[in-house]
Amino acid sequence: MKKQLLAALLVTASLALPLAAQVTTMDALPSAPPSMTATAMLAACVATLPREPLELTGTLTVRKQRGIVVSEHPYRLQLNWGATPPRVQCALLDGQSRTQQCLTIIRHAGVPDLELRSGPTLEKQPMPALSARVLDTDMSWLDLTLDFLWWKDVRLEGEGAVLQRTCDILMLKPPAPIPGCSGVRVWMNRENGFMMQAEQLDPQGAPLRRMSVRNVKQFKDRWFISELDVVAEKSDFRTRLFVDAVNAPAMRE
Repeated sequence: MKKQLLAALLVTASLALPLAAQVTTMDALPSAPPSMTATAMLAACVATLPREPLELTGTLTVRKQRGIVVSEHPYRLQLNWGATPPRVQCALLDGQSRTQQCLTIIRHAGVPDLELRSGPTLEKQPMPALSARVLDTDMSWLDLTLDFLWWKDVRLEGEGAVLQRTCDILMLKPPAPIPGCSGVRVWMNRENGFMMQAEQLDPQGAPLRRMSVRNVKQFKDRWFISELDVVAEKSDFRTRLFVDAVNAPAMRE
């Protein structure tokens, strides 16, 4: 059986946010009230996810710290967060743009229902743990599914800065045990509520890997994250997710 799907590129559900490090875009957005609770901040972040059907295509690239490319994985991500129930479908492609693996996620009342298929006939496969690495990258399924945005146990830890923007730092705890992961620390832009950075923690509370915005780009009339980095502790590699194109086709079944 081939390696697990890049699929959960659902982090690109966040990629479809106008999360611009661009001052002109962010200055035009309303500021969140400073008295907002941690629970309300998290809910506001989820509310920014795009509701219209979108298709994102690009590449997940693994490089050595010196910049040498180790592997590249083209992908196609279809988002329909506005559907009832919300639906996301991600595909890992081969060199001829044929689907090799496909992950479908349908969220019923905030609970994700995941289905993974792979192989020539896209046979159904067992799902890995959310903390497991995806392919040969340093990304985990938790990074890519953004499942932590729906966790209810959340508290405010303090404030910090990402891309010179003031952020509120939230600590999120999983509703059920996740192997090797005790929680996720998230940096929320205080000005507009967007997630700027996320950090997975090991059972002792030490950082395991960090996911952060590197660059943004304008597609038509909206800003999207165009490059996202994931770096794991003690790793000699850097995983970078590129978004090459954003379109608004009808979602495929």
